[in-house]
Amino acid sequence: MRLKLPRPWWRRSRRSGAAEGESIAGSPESLQEIGALVRRRREDLGLSLRDLAIETRITTSVIEALERGWRDRLPERTYLASMLPQLEERLELPTGSLDPALPPRAPALRLDASGRGLRRFTPGTIDVLTTWQGSVVYALAIGLSLMALNRQQQDLALRNSQALEPVQADLRGLNRLKTASSPTDPVVRALRPLEQATQRRPEEWLNAGGGLRPSGIGVLQLRLKQNRRLRLFSGGGDRLQMDVKAGAMTLQLQAPLELVITPPPSDDDRVLWDGKPLLAVPNRQGVYRVDSSRPEAPARERPQTAPRSP
Repeated sequence: MRLKLPRPWWRRSRRSGAAEGESIAGSPESLQEIGALVRRRREDLGLSLRDLAIETRITTSVIEALERGWRDRLPERTYLASMLPQLEERLELPTGSLDPALPPRAPALRLDASGRGLRRFTPGTIDVLTTWQGSVVYALAIGLSLMALNRQQQDLALRNSQALEPVQADLRGLNRLKTASSPTDPVVRALRPLEQATQRRPEEWLNAGGGLRPSGIGVLQLRLKQNRRLRLFSGGGDRLQMDVKAGAMTLQLQAPLELVITPPPSDDDRVLWDGKPLLAVPNRQGVYRVDSSRPEAPARERPQTAPRSP
């Protein structure tokens, strides 16, 4: 509950006089009298609403509302106060004679000693960084935000922290597994690649590198200009005896093999094994043999260096 103290008599009289003047100035009777004065003076000068509006640069609707006393159609006090002196000058009226047509002023805001309005202090009325209240609230908000962010980072660091101690291996379990499993077990041997590498033979290293073929399989090519009779025996169990006409023939066989061509091939005929000319057995024309030894690998497939011991 607020206690209202009595004001000094001079303030009361000044305030009451101003209020009475504003009430008289804004009364409908005074507005009607001013409107009649403006209309009568305009007619005496022989001006129409349009002529007066053009000369004073005021719209005809405002002049008509002023003459008829329509306060709700008049502009605000600020704009109307700038229009009335122009009308007074054009209609040759005394200065300030049309001031009673102005609407009453809004109640003035009480000012403190520094000239600022006295308002209740609320967070919505704070001017940030222009008053000490705004500076305090801004500093508190920033401080609380930093503290909350720091606390959040600490919690995240505690949750995601890693143990510095290494994980201990179960050596006893490994020893039990080693004694329980047999060295010849394929599963156990597959888990020991270094031990397998030490037990490999040089031929296996060459085969793994593509140096030699894994078997004695080859390709036999015949290019005959005349009809011939063939007899063939291979290590893969092939037994062949047939008459061949002039032309080309390709067979995939496994060494060792023996080929007999009757009559013997001439110089124009070709007998190839894996793309290389196959020579006849000495002192036996038309007889060709391929031993079971593996042929030499092509140069592009040979290893550049000797296989190293693993």
